[in-house]
Amino acid sequence: MSRLTRANTTTARPRRFAPLLPLALLPACGDAGDGSAAGTDGTLDGPDVIVNAATEELFTVGSVTGDSWDIFGNVGSVHFDAESNLHILDNQSDRIFVVGPDGSLLRTVGGSGEGPGEFSGVTRIFVARDGSYTVFGNGDRRIDLLGPGGSFVRRINLDPATTGMILTEAVFPDGSLLISQIVRFDWNNMAAGFVLPEVESRPLWILPFPLDGELDTLYHAWELPETEVVSGESSPGEIVLYAGRAFEPPLGLGVLTDGRVALIDSTGYRVKLLGRGGEVTGTIERPITPLAVDEAIREAERERYRERYPQASSDRPVAQRGVRREGAESLTFADEVPVLTGIRVDWEDRIWVERTGPTGDGDDGPIDIVTPAGDYIGTLPPDALRTPDAFGPGGLMAYIERDDLGVATVRVVRLIALEPRG
Repeated sequence: MSRLTRANTTTARPRRFAPLLPLALLPACGDAGDGSAAGTDGTLDGPDVIVNAATEELFTVGSVTGDSWDIFGNVGSVHFDAESNLHILDNQSDRIFVVGPDGSLLRTVGGSGEGPGEFSGVTRIFVARDGSYTVFGNGDRRIDLLGPGGSFVRRINLDPATTGMILTEAVFPDGSLLISQIVRFDWNNMAAGFVLPEVESRPLWILPFPLDGELDTLYHAWELPETEVVSGESSPGEIVLYAGRAFEPPLGLGVLTDGRVALIDSTGYRVKLLGRGGEVTGTIERPITPLAVDEAIREAERERYRERYPQASSDRPVAQRGVRREGAESLTFADEVPVLTGIRVDWEDRIWVERTGPTGDGDDGPIDIVTPAGDYIGTLPPDALRTPDAFGPGGLMAYIERDDLGVATVRVVRLIALEPRG
């Protein structure tokens, strides 16, 4: 049952925000030594303009016990539509719960099964502004298209040997898919199993709607030069998961309502705007120098790896079900910690640019909010509002939260204003 909290809680009294400040599009060169730029105040080439987020708590759904509809198995993702309805994917029950603006259940979509409108092994969903769905299931081998309200439209089955299973990052306003990875099964070499196609760099593809055509390459993201992989010996039939290289530049993106893609793929502070043909139509930059990786940073990253994969150790752990993960001592490192960690686009097409913390220790860093037109709105400090799991109209934001037992709830707030601090 939803828990309404309409006794508003705000971090500051709402008022009109100051006019947007012009953005300087400058090459990254030099910094203030604290993770912020050093240049003209009030622009992205200058120090951070810290803003407070005034928010209103609306409701929370997610029950721990009882027979309520909102006892979720696992909340995979959340999405808003243009009517301010919240769509919650429970990929344990293969069901989508549609919640109204007041936190009440409007309807459910899907459910386990093989028939039209039923799901099997949902991995991800995308919800368009009109409430229509693109649903990926059956191990990413099936796409179900549903109309607003959940009415079944069409099912597309993907052949693992030819089309391959696709990892979709976003859906364009016209229904086309933005794809970052394709996995195929080599039937002629059963030992090889699922394989990645040989590609240069980090490609992004477009599968045009109605999803019957050929994949078009949109863009090749930048990546660091390859380094030699040093690994221990593996036993016959054993799969080794390599520790990999820490501090690889991220590949993050968001789709604007006009179909352009805001993308990060660099070590420095650089947000690229891609046209539908893959051309870079604009670049937003800040002169913030990446943090050099020293031994203290390397050891801290090794410790995080040990915490993340406690089964991996330096004394060659016993493979579980034929799979063995390399220990932290096999980690390799890039020379610099990337300035950016992630990017999201909100309902109003503002770009939320997530930055690395000043010490590169993995803790939350500041979040810059900019517009595609080149306006700097301000910077949220690390201890302030975080990027939500979903943006909605009118400042709506949804956060997936879990308690110590892993029980999931979804908290919905409204962003009322971003106000200059002080």
